[in-house]
Amino acid sequence: MRYLEKIYRLYIESKKMPEIKIEEITEEEKIEIEKKFRGFPVEKKQENIQKNKLQFGEVYFFINRVPIYFMINANLDGFYSVYKVSDFVDFATNRDYIFKLNGLYYMLETWNEFFLTEEEIKNALFIGKIPEEDLQIINSVLYEGKEIPEKKRGLTLLPEGNYPQLKFQKDELEDVYKYIVRIFHIIEEEDFMNSIYNSLIEREIPVPSVAAAAGKELFAERNDFLMRKEKDELIVKVINKNLIGKNGTITIFGKEYTGIIPEYFRIKIPERLSEVSVEYFADNLKIEVKDES
Repeated sequence: MRYLEKIYRLYIESKKMPEIKIEEITEEEKIEIEKKFRGFPVEKKQENIQKNKLQFGEVYFFINRVPIYFMINANLDGFYSVYKVSDFVDFATNRDYIFKLNGLYYMLETWNEFFLTEEEIKNALFIGKIPEEDLQIINSVLYEGKEIPEKKRGLTLLPEGNYPQLKFQKDELEDVYKYIVRIFHIIEEEDFMNSIYNSLIEREIPVPSVAAAAGKELFAERNDFLMRKEKDELIVKVINKNLIGKNGTITIFGKEYTGIIPEYFRIKIPERLSEVSVEYFADNLKIEVKDES
């Protein structure tokens, strides 16, 4: 634990740097910056990587207040879904996929998806592409809900405890928070979120003491969805592809909402429930396809 605390302090120090806008510097200067922070030269972005040729598994680097690595996932309406990548593999948990690129170890934070524009990616620094054998496994983790193989992941942590890994995860989320919430400019679901919020305020939700005591948790995972806490909101990603886009119901603490099931939605947390465990929210959320018979 003391070792990880030292690594954590190193991680925090690595983020204390002047703000540099990648698009305002030359390609040569980009490589010098990368050498400084990584200690090795990276590939120049190849000319044949066109705007519409961004590929699943490509890893890029840019600086926005702090250095940020990310992996291309998929093209959405106006944005690209990407996942944060980190070279601080000492903090890997069972949610992180460890891989090797350019002779160094990185981890893909499968719990930390955010959204960038094509222009932002174009102005980032291309690091390389994750090996195909790793991408096949990553694809099955992201799209089929499979577990990360034991040899490719970090430790499984108990939800309670002051682990450096959990502090690290919170910081990683904070670094890309403004990019995470962009998804809600794509998905118009304000009425739905307000309806849930008003329901949680108006109703007396019973909260066991054990649920309130575990308020530091940031993540919960169920067969049909992933849930993470972002400030005063819960962001839910539906991972069961048999539910997305179908006419169905979302039930929260017994309150039912009917409509088309989105891939993402968020739940604004009332102040009196702000310290409630994410696991408790997840235990009381159910997503089902409506029976058409």
